[in-house]
Amino acid sequence: MKVTGSLQEKNGIYQMIVRVPDINGNLKQKSKSTKIKIQGKNKRETTANKHKADLMLAEWMETLSQTESYGADKDLIEAIEDWLAMKKKQIRPNSYESYLNTYEVHVKPYFEKKKLKLGDVTARVVMQYVRTKEDAGLSRKSIRKHLVILNGVFTEAIAMGELNYNPCANITVKDNRDDHFEGTAYDIATAKRLLEAVKGDPIEPAVYLGLFLGLRRSEVVGLRWKDVDMENGIVHIRNTVVRFATTSEQEKTKSKASKRDLFMPNALKEFLQTVWDRQEEERKLVGRVYSDTEHICQWADGTVFEPSYVSHRFAKLLKKNDLPHIRFHDLRHTAGSMLVNQGHTIKQVQEFLGHEKASTTLDIYTHVSMEGKKDTADVLDLLLA
Repeated sequence: MKVTGSLQEKNGIYQMIVRVPDINGNLKQKSKSTKIKIQGKNKRETTANKHKADLMLAEWMETLSQTESYGADKDLIEAIEDWLAMKKKQIRPNSYESYLNTYEVHVKPYFEKKKLKLGDVTARVVMQYVRTKEDAGLSRKSIRKHLVILNGVFTEAIAMGELNYNPCANITVKDNRDDHFEGTAYDIATAKRLLEAVKGDPIEPAVYLGLFLGLRRSEVVGLRWKDVDMENGIVHIRNTVVRFATTSEQEKTKSKASKRDLFMPNALKEFLQTVWDRQEEERKLVGRVYSDTEHICQWADGTVFEPSYVSHRFAKLLKKNDLPHIRFHDLRHTAGSMLVNQGHTIKQVQEFLGHEKASTTLDIYTHVSMEGKKDTADVLDLLLA
Protein backbone atom coordinates (compact mmCIF):
# COMPACT_ATOMS: atom_id res chain seq x y z
CA MET A 1 0.00 0.00 0.00
CA LYS A 2 1.20 3.49 -0.85
CA VAL A 3 1.17 6.68 1.15
CA THR A 4 -1.91 8.74 0.22
CA GLY A 5 -2.98 12.25 1.20
CA SER A 6 -5.33 15.17 0.72
CA LEU A 7 -5.87 18.79 1.72
CA GLN A 8 -8.61 19.82 4.13
CA GLU A 9 -9.75 23.13 5.57
CA LYS A 10 -9.23 24.03 9.21
CA ASN A 11 -9.93 27.54 10.42
CA GLY A 12 -9.34 28.92 6.95
CA ILE A 13 -5.94 27.19 6.62
CA TYR A 14 -4.98 24.28 4.40
CA GLN A 15 -4.42 21.16 6.54
CA MET A 16 -2.50 18.17 5.13
CA ILE A 17 -3.97 14.76 5.92
CA VAL A 18 -1.70 11.81 5.05
CA ARG A 19 -2.36 8.10 5.43
CA VAL A 20 0.59 5.67 5.94
CA PRO A 21 0.22 1.85 5.99
CA ASP A 22 1.13 0.14 9.27
CA ILE A 23 2.50 -3.37 9.83
CA ASN A 24 -0.90 -4.95 9.18
CA GLY A 25 -1.60 -2.92 6.08
CA ASN A 26 -3.98 -0.65 7.95
CA LEU A 27 -3.72 3.09 7.36
CA LYS A 28 -2.15 5.30 10.00
CA GLN A 29 -3.27 8.92 9.64
CA LYS A 30 -1.02 11.92 10.13
CA SER A 31 -1.94 15.58 9.88
CA LYS A 32 0.04 18.77 9.56
CA SER A 33 -0.81 22.42 8.92
CA THR A 34 0.52 24.16 5.83
CA LYS A 35 0.01 27.58 7.47
CA ILE A 36 -1.25 28.71 4.07
CA LYS A 37 -4.56 30.60 3.91
CA ILE A 38 -7.21 29.16 1.63
CA GLN A 39 -8.53 32.55 0.56
CA GLY A 40 -6.15 35.10 -0.87
CA LYS A 41 -6.65 38.80 -1.45
CA ASN A 42 -7.80 38.01 -4.98
CA LYS A 43 -8.51 35.07 -7.27
CA ARG A 44 -4.90 34.91 -8.47
CA GLU A 45 -3.53 34.74 -4.92
CA THR A 46 -6.12 32.15 -3.94
CA THR A 47 -5.01 29.95 -6.87
CA ALA A 48 -1.34 30.46 -5.95
CA ASN A 49 -2.03 29.45 -2.33
CA LYS A 50 -3.69 26.24 -3.48
CA HIS A 51 -0.68 25.46 -5.68
CA LYS A 52 1.74 26.02 -2.76
CA ALA A 53 -0.35 23.77 -0.51
CA ASP A 54 -0.40 21.03 -3.17
CA LEU A 55 3.39 21.19 -3.44
CA MET A 56 3.79 20.97 0.34
CA LEU A 57 1.51 17.95 0.44
CA ALA A 58 3.40 16.21 -2.38
CA GLU A 59 6.76 16.85 -0.69
CA TRP A 60 5.53 15.54 2.67
CA MET A 61 4.04 12.44 1.07
CA GLU A 62 7.33 11.80 -0.74
CA THR A 63 9.27 12.14 2.51
CA LEU A 64 6.94 9.77 4.33
CA SER A 65 6.97 7.26 1.48
CA GLN A 66 10.76 7.10 1.79
CA THR A 67 11.14 7.08 5.55
CA GLU A 68 7.89 5.76 6.99
CA SER A 69 6.26 2.42 6.51
CA TYR A 70 5.49 -0.43 8.84
CA GLY A 71 9.17 -1.44 9.06
CA ALA A 72 10.49 2.04 9.72
CA ASP A 73 10.22 1.67 13.49
CA LYS A 74 12.31 -1.48 13.58
CA ASP A 75 15.60 -1.13 15.43
CA LEU A 76 18.52 -0.88 12.99
CA ILE A 77 20.79 -3.22 14.96
CA GLU A 78 18.01 -5.80 15.20
CA ALA A 79 17.41 -5.53 11.45
CA ILE A 80 21.10 -6.05 10.66
CA GLU A 81 21.34 -9.09 12.92
CA ASP A 82 18.22 -10.56 11.35
CA TRP A 83 19.79 -10.07 7.91
CA LEU A 84 23.02 -11.73 9.04
CA ALA A 85 21.08 -14.70 10.38
CA MET A 86 19.38 -15.05 6.99
CA LYS A 87 22.69 -14.76 5.07
CA LYS A 88 24.29 -17.42 7.26
CA LYS A 89 22.04 -20.00 5.59
CA GLN A 90 22.75 -18.72 2.08
CA ILE A 91 26.49 -18.13 1.79
CA ARG A 92 29.76 -19.95 2.45
CA PRO A 93 30.84 -20.08 6.12
CA ASN A 94 33.97 -17.99 5.56
CA SER A 95 31.93 -15.31 3.74
CA TYR A 96 29.46 -15.22 6.62
CA GLU A 97 32.28 -14.95 9.15
CA SER A 98 33.72 -12.06 7.16
CA TYR A 99 30.36 -10.26 7.29
CA LEU A 100 30.03 -11.00 10.99
CA ASN A 101 33.51 -9.72 11.78
CA THR A 102 32.89 -6.48 9.86
CA TYR A 103 29.61 -6.01 11.70
CA GLU A 104 31.00 -6.66 15.18
CA VAL A 105 34.19 -4.63 14.74
CA HIS A 106 32.86 -1.65 12.79
CA VAL A 107 29.14 -1.42 12.06
CA LYS A 108 27.67 -2.37 15.43
CA PRO A 109 29.90 -0.18 17.64
CA TYR A 110 29.14 2.85 15.45
CA PHE A 111 25.36 2.50 15.10
CA GLU A 112 24.49 0.86 18.42
CA LYS A 113 25.15 4.02 20.43
CA LYS A 114 23.06 6.08 18.00
CA LYS A 115 19.95 3.95 18.70
CA LEU A 116 18.58 4.42 15.19
CA LYS A 117 15.46 2.93 13.65
CA LEU A 118 15.40 1.81 10.03
CA GLY A 119 13.40 4.90 9.15
CA ASP A 120 16.04 7.15 10.74
CA VAL A 121 18.77 6.10 8.32
CA THR A 122 19.13 8.51 5.41
CA ALA A 123 21.79 8.79 2.73
CA ARG A 124 23.39 11.54 4.82
CA VAL A 125 23.62 9.17 7.82
CA VAL A 126 25.32 6.53 5.69
CA MET A 127 27.77 9.04 4.18
CA GLN A 128 28.68 10.22 7.68
CA TYR A 129 29.52 6.62 8.56
CA VAL A 130 31.69 6.35 5.43
CA ARG A 131 33.57 9.56 6.29
CA THR A 132 34.12 8.40 9.87
CA LYS A 133 35.69 5.16 8.66
CA GLU A 134 37.83 7.00 6.11
CA ASP A 135 39.08 9.31 8.87
CA ALA A 136 39.93 6.21 10.92
CA GLY A 137 42.27 5.09 8.14
CA LEU A 138 40.23 2.32 6.53
CA SER A 139 40.67 1.83 2.79
CA ARG A 140 37.70 2.52 0.58
CA LYS A 141 37.83 -1.09 -0.56
CA SER A 142 37.21 -2.15 3.06
CA ILE A 143 34.43 0.40 3.51
CA ARG A 144 32.62 -0.96 0.47
CA LYS A 145 32.35 -4.27 2.33
CA HIS A 146 30.60 -2.42 5.16
CA LEU A 147 28.15 -0.93 2.67
CA VAL A 148 27.37 -4.41 1.34
CA ILE A 149 25.87 -5.20 4.75
CA LEU A 150 23.89 -1.96 5.05
CA ASN A 151 22.68 -2.14 1.46
CA GLY A 152 21.64 -5.76 1.98
CA VAL A 153 19.57 -4.87 5.04
CA PHE A 154 17.65 -2.11 3.28
CA THR A 155 17.24 -4.07 0.05
CA GLU A 156 15.71 -6.91 2.06
CA ALA A 157 13.41 -4.49 3.91
CA ILE A 158 12.15 -3.11 0.60
CA ALA A 159 11.65 -6.61 -0.82
CA MET A 160 9.55 -7.50 2.24
CA GLY A 161 7.46 -4.36 1.82
CA GLU A 162 8.74 -2.89 5.08
CA LEU A 163 10.40 0.18 3.55
CA ASN A 164 10.15 2.19 0.36
CA TYR A 165 13.61 3.75 0.44
CA ASN A 166 17.18 2.44 0.41
CA PRO A 167 19.58 5.13 1.73
CA CYS A 168 22.55 3.23 0.28
CA ALA A 169 21.14 3.01 -3.24
CA ASN A 170 23.00 5.98 -4.73
CA ILE A 171 26.13 5.90 -2.60
CA THR A 172 29.34 4.83 -4.31
CA VAL A 173 32.78 4.67 -2.72
CA LYS A 174 35.53 4.70 -5.32
CA ASP A 175 39.11 3.67 -4.67
CA ASN A 176 41.79 6.26 -4.08
CA ARG A 177 44.92 5.77 -6.12
CA ASP A 178 46.66 4.79 -2.89
CA ASP A 179 44.12 2.00 -2.37
CA HIS A 180 45.15 0.24 -5.59
CA PHE A 181 47.30 -2.79 -4.86
CA GLU A 182 49.58 -4.43 -7.36
CA GLY A 183 51.08 -7.81 -6.57
CA THR A 184 54.83 -8.36 -6.65
CA ALA A 185 56.20 -11.02 -8.99
CA TYR A 186 59.55 -12.77 -8.96
CA ASP A 187 61.64 -12.88 -12.10
CA ILE A 188 62.75 -16.26 -13.45
CA ALA A 189 66.10 -16.26 -11.67
CA THR A 190 64.57 -15.45 -8.29
CA ALA A 191 61.84 -18.04 -8.77
CA LYS A 192 64.51 -20.70 -9.36
CA ARG A 193 66.34 -19.55 -6.20
CA LEU A 194 63.08 -20.04 -4.30
CA LEU A 195 62.68 -23.60 -5.59
CA GLU A 196 66.20 -24.37 -4.37
CA ALA A 197 65.58 -22.78 -0.98
CA VAL A 198 62.33 -24.64 -0.32
CA LYS A 199 63.72 -28.14 -0.93
CA GLY A 200 62.85 -30.42 1.97
CA ASP A 201 60.67 -27.80 3.69
CA PRO A 202 57.15 -28.79 4.80
CA ILE A 203 55.63 -26.22 2.45
CA GLU A 204 57.64 -27.33 -0.59
CA PRO A 205 54.52 -28.87 -2.23
CA ALA A 206 52.59 -25.64 -1.60
CA VAL A 207 55.29 -23.52 -3.26
CA TYR A 208 55.40 -25.83 -6.28
CA LEU A 209 51.62 -25.68 -6.69
CA GLY A 210 51.55 -21.92 -6.28
CA LEU A 211 54.36 -21.32 -8.75
CA PHE A 212 53.70 -23.97 -11.42
CA LEU A 213 49.88 -23.80 -11.40
CA GLY A 214 49.24 -20.28 -10.10
CA LEU A 215 46.88 -21.60 -7.42
CA ARG A 216 45.38 -19.51 -4.66
CA ARG A 217 46.36 -20.46 -1.11
CA SER A 218 42.91 -21.96 -0.46
CA GLU A 219 43.25 -24.06 -3.63
CA VAL A 220 46.78 -25.19 -2.72
CA VAL A 221 45.73 -26.37 0.75
CA GLY A 222 42.50 -27.88 -0.58
CA LEU A 223 44.08 -29.92 -3.39
CA ARG A 224 43.68 -33.69 -2.88
CA TRP A 225 45.23 -36.65 -4.63
CA LYS A 226 41.89 -37.56 -6.15
CA ASP A 227 41.99 -34.18 -7.92
CA VAL A 228 45.26 -35.13 -9.64
CA ASP A 229 45.20 -37.25 -12.80
CA MET A 230 48.82 -38.38 -12.97
CA GLU A 231 48.25 -40.55 -16.04
CA ASN A 232 47.00 -37.66 -18.18
CA GLY A 233 48.92 -34.95 -16.34
CA ILE A 234 45.84 -32.92 -15.38
CA VAL A 235 44.95 -31.25 -12.09
CA HIS A 236 41.25 -30.62 -11.36
CA ILE A 237 40.69 -27.54 -9.17
CA ARG A 238 37.51 -28.39 -7.24
CA ASN A 239 38.18 -28.04 -3.52
CA THR A 240 39.33 -25.28 -1.14
CA VAL A 241 40.36 -24.95 2.49
CA VAL A 242 39.84 -21.52 4.04
CA ARG A 243 40.03 -20.02 7.48
CA PHE A 244 38.44 -17.01 9.09
CA ALA A 245 37.22 -17.69 12.61
CA THR A 246 37.28 -21.42 11.89
CA THR A 247 38.87 -23.68 9.31
CA SER A 248 36.49 -24.85 6.62
CA GLU A 249 36.95 -27.31 3.77
CA GLN A 250 34.49 -27.03 0.93
CA GLU A 251 33.86 -28.91 -2.28
CA LYS A 252 33.69 -25.63 -4.15
CA THR A 253 35.91 -22.86 -5.44
CA LYS A 254 35.95 -19.07 -5.14
CA SER A 255 33.85 -18.63 -8.29
CA LYS A 256 32.55 -20.63 -11.23
CA ALA A 257 35.63 -19.65 -13.27
CA SER A 258 37.90 -20.91 -10.47
CA LYS A 259 36.67 -24.45 -11.07
CA ARG A 260 39.13 -25.43 -13.78
CA ASP A 261 41.36 -28.16 -15.20
CA LEU A 262 45.07 -27.51 -15.66
CA PHE A 263 47.82 -29.45 -17.37
CA MET A 264 50.82 -30.10 -15.16
CA PRO A 265 54.29 -29.06 -16.24
CA ASN A 266 56.54 -32.13 -16.31
CA ALA A 267 58.66 -30.80 -13.46
CA LEU A 268 55.57 -30.52 -11.24
CA LYS A 269 54.36 -33.99 -12.22
CA GLU A 270 57.72 -35.53 -11.30
CA PHE A 271 57.82 -33.63 -8.04
CA LEU A 272 54.30 -34.71 -7.05
CA GLN A 273 55.26 -38.32 -7.63
CA THR A 274 58.02 -37.95 -5.02
CA VAL A 275 55.51 -36.38 -2.63
CA TRP A 276 53.13 -39.30 -3.16
CA ASP A 277 55.89 -41.82 -2.49
CA ARG A 278 56.95 -40.01 0.68
CA GLN A 279 53.40 -39.83 2.01
CA GLU A 280 52.92 -43.55 1.39
CA GLU A 281 55.96 -44.21 3.58
CA GLU A 282 54.62 -41.87 6.26
CA ARG A 283 51.26 -43.62 6.16
CA LYS A 284 52.95 -46.96 6.93
CA LEU A 285 55.09 -45.47 9.71
CA VAL A 286 52.26 -43.65 11.48
CA GLY A 287 49.85 -46.57 11.25
CA ARG A 288 46.32 -46.47 12.61
CA VAL A 289 46.47 -42.88 13.89
CA TYR A 290 47.19 -41.59 10.39
CA SER A 291 44.55 -39.03 9.29
CA ASP A 292 43.54 -40.16 5.84
CA THR A 293 42.65 -36.73 4.44
CA GLU A 294 44.45 -37.40 1.14
CA HIS A 295 45.68 -33.84 0.82
CA ILE A 296 48.88 -33.02 -1.01
CA CYS A 297 49.84 -30.33 1.52
CA GLN A 298 49.74 -32.14 4.85
CA TRP A 299 51.73 -33.12 7.90
CA ALA A 300 53.40 -36.52 8.32
CA ASP A 301 50.32 -37.81 10.19
CA GLY A 302 48.03 -36.88 7.29
CA THR A 303 46.62 -33.74 8.93
CA VAL A 304 45.95 -30.97 6.43
CA PHE A 305 47.83 -27.67 6.79
CA GLU A 306 46.12 -24.61 8.23
CA PRO A 307 46.05 -21.97 5.46
CA SER A 308 47.72 -19.43 7.76
CA TYR A 309 50.61 -21.84 8.39
CA VAL A 310 51.54 -21.77 4.71
CA SER A 311 51.75 -17.97 4.68
CA HIS A 312 53.70 -17.69 7.94
CA ARG A 313 56.13 -20.44 7.00
CA PHE A 314 56.62 -18.91 3.56
CA ALA A 315 57.56 -15.52 5.06
CA LYS A 316 60.12 -17.16 7.37
CA LEU A 317 61.57 -19.15 4.47
CA LEU A 318 62.16 -16.01 2.41
CA LYS A 319 63.78 -14.19 5.31
CA LYS A 320 66.02 -17.12 6.16
CA ASN A 321 67.27 -17.43 2.56
CA ASP A 322 67.58 -13.68 1.92
CA LEU A 323 64.94 -13.73 -0.79
CA PRO A 324 62.85 -10.63 -1.63
CA HIS A 325 59.73 -10.46 0.52
CA ILE A 326 56.52 -11.33 -1.30
CA ARG A 327 53.23 -12.81 -0.17
CA PHE A 328 52.49 -16.47 -0.87
CA HIS A 329 49.72 -15.22 -3.18
CA ASP A 330 52.39 -13.47 -5.26
CA LEU A 331 53.56 -16.87 -6.53
CA ARG A 332 50.31 -16.73 -8.47
CA HIS A 333 51.27 -13.30 -9.83
CA THR A 334 54.69 -14.68 -10.71
CA ALA A 335 53.20 -17.52 -12.77
CA GLY A 336 50.83 -15.15 -14.55
CA SER A 337 53.55 -12.59 -15.27
CA MET A 338 55.86 -15.21 -16.76
CA LEU A 339 53.15 -16.40 -19.12
CA VAL A 340 52.26 -12.88 -20.25
CA ASN A 341 55.92 -12.01 -20.76
CA GLN A 342 56.33 -15.09 -22.93
CA GLY A 343 53.55 -13.94 -25.26
CA HIS A 344 50.53 -15.85 -23.99
CA THR A 345 47.19 -14.13 -24.50
CA ILE A 346 45.27 -12.53 -21.66
CA LYS A 347 42.52 -15.09 -22.24
CA GLN A 348 44.93 -18.00 -21.79
CA VAL A 349 46.28 -16.52 -18.58
CA GLN A 350 42.75 -15.71 -17.39
CA GLU A 351 41.66 -19.34 -17.66
CA PHE A 352 44.94 -20.61 -16.27
CA LEU A 353 44.54 -18.52 -13.12
CA GLY A 354 40.76 -18.99 -12.88
CA HIS A 355 39.88 -15.30 -12.96
CA GLU A 356 36.18 -14.68 -13.47
CA LYS A 357 36.78 -12.45 -16.50
CA ALA A 358 39.51 -10.59 -18.34
CA SER A 359 37.00 -8.39 -20.11
CA THR A 360 33.48 -8.84 -21.38
CA THR A 361 34.69 -9.03 -24.98
CA LEU A 362 37.20 -11.78 -24.26
CA ASP A 363 34.64 -13.70 -22.20
CA ILE A 364 32.06 -13.67 -24.98
CA TYR A 365 34.12 -14.07 -28.13
CA THR A 366 37.31 -15.87 -27.16
CA HIS A 367 37.73 -19.53 -26.30
CA VAL A 368 40.85 -21.25 -25.06
CA SER A 369 41.09 -24.96 -25.79
CA MET A 370 42.78 -27.57 -23.66
CA GLU A 371 45.66 -27.37 -26.15
CA GLY A 372 46.03 -23.72 -25.20
CA LYS A 373 46.12 -24.64 -21.52
CA LYS A 374 48.73 -27.28 -22.32
CA ASP A 375 50.91 -24.53 -23.83
CA THR A 376 50.84 -22.58 -20.56
CA ALA A 377 52.02 -25.65 -18.65
CA ASP A 378 54.81 -26.30 -21.15
CA VAL A 379 56.07 -22.72 -20.88
CA LEU A 380 56.38 -22.87 -17.09
CA ASP A 381 58.02 -26.25 -17.40
CA LEU A 382 60.71 -24.79 -19.67
CA LEU A 383 61.21 -21.70 -17.55
CA LEU A 384 61.36 -23.29 -14.11
CA ALA A 385 62.41 -26.90 -14.50
